[in-house]
Amino acid sequence: MANDAILDTKEVAKLLKVSTRTITKLAERGELTGFKVGDLWRFQRSDVEAFIASQKRKRQQGEHEP
Repeated sequence: MANDAILDTKEVAKLLKVSTRTITKLAERGELTGFKVGDLWRFQRSDVEAFIASQKRKRQQGEHEP
């Protein structure tokens, strides 16, 4: 379960070096998988890592297109 630790918006923002508002927007749009506990967003570390991997893939695919 260590890899699936639950992170709050502030922890994810710090990990990705963005604002908490950016994390909230990504979650609201469904780009970053999360869940709400009351009014607060929470994220599994494995979902954050999957988001990072998907962003890397998008970047790499974009670089290979003419």
